[in-house]
Amino acid sequence: MTDNPAPVEPIADALTVARFPLERRKARSVEFMQMLSLDRDDVVEVMKEAGQKPPYALSTLKREGAREVRSRLREWDLSVFADAAELEDALRAWFQPAVTLAISETAEARDLIIRERQIRLATNVEQRLMDTAYRQQRALAAQQVSETWILSGRIIGGWEVVIACLERYREGRHVRKAKSEMLPVSAPVQSEPVVQDGNVVSLGAWRNRSKGTG
Repeated sequence: MTDNPAPVEPIADALTVARFPLERRKARSVEFMQMLSLDRDDVVEVMKEAGQKPPYALSTLKREGAREVRSRLREWDLSVFADAAELEDALRAWFQPAVTLAISETAEARDLIIRERQIRLATNVEQRLMDTAYRQQRALAAQQVSETWILSGRIIGGWEVVIACLERYREGRHVRKAKSEMLPVSAPVQSEPVVQDGNVVSLGAWRNRSKGTG
């Protein structure tokens, strides 16, 4: 054991992360987000190295997202849409701010995961344990990866509800009459991620409601 192990950061600063073709695509759809989404084993690995609890199961996050979207869709008056294509466009626009953020954060999370692996290969346990700044940075990275995992999982679950809604609409089983207490269909459709309590585009509320792991 050496008295003064080399710090981790100078080594980490020299490392590079290769960008995969999938991450360079310009499309920013829900489907693209799902293709790019993190693998839970990778999230577990990063969180374990940082001394944090395992992440939520994807099934749990999907249920939370599905419940949120199902609740909000009850406020939509589907009878105002001319056809399923118009409804799908509105639903995609509703989800887009969340999807765009998830794609951006997933790309960053992938970089963090790869970087942590490279650091482990380039350093030894003693170096990592003795470097306080690195351990703090690793903990923050693990938290960011965890939050990205949570956000993406909830979006995936919510979108499954949207797909089911579209299928019912196409079959003529989900057209509802407008009610005075319902919000207008335009209410959830936001070009920017405006914070609205209970709205699927209220990303901060979604993530902060169940921050942490379990």
